[in-house]
Amino acid sequence: MEENTFHIRPATPADAAFLARCVCEGIGFEIFEQETEFNTQVAAGLEPLAAREDTLYSYRHALVAEEEGNVAGALISYPGEQYHSLRRTTFRELPHFRELDLDAMPDEAGAGEYYIDTLAVLPQYRCLGVGTALMRTRIAWAEQQYPDLKISLLVDPDNEKGQRIYTRLGFGVTDRNVIAFDHLYWKMVKNG
Repeated sequence: MEENTFHIRPATPADAAFLARCVCEGIGFEIFEQETEFNTQVAAGLEPLAAREDTLYSYRHALVAEEEGNVAGALISYPGEQYHSLRRTTFRELPHFRELDLDAMPDEAGAGEYYIDTLAVLPQYRCLGVGTALMRTRIAWAEQQYPDLKISLLVDPDNEKGQRIYTRLGFGVTDRNVIAFDHLYWKMVKNG
């Protein structure tokens, strides 16, 4: 299967359940491969937020990849200057995260950045170029729409495969680390 066989489109409110599952996957819950009660509850809580327009994980910030009409993966991204207010709106609606001290957590993104928040691909579509196709589509769009913003993302230091893909797409590791959900991530920024 070649990369160009995937149809990349903007997400719609009808994609909310899939986007919620992608966010869980991006957070590291591995919901695609293991449906635990907690993962299912978190995804159910995220679904109505993905259908809204004023949250981090809104369909308005998402692209979906399809193969023959079946969803294969999704990417969620937005201007970093919106991160702080979107995070507050998002997490105050999630019962499992209400106790988080959001003001003590560093922002994952800020002004001057276009932030790629979540990239997730269903297991049966991995290693087929879906993630790369989503990334290339969003990067090209962001460079046109936001030419003054640096495109950024976070990567788990243990995610060597992700690091290789992002490096191939022109991202480099910065000296800025971010702790999100008690886990250390490296900040990567697209060069040039």
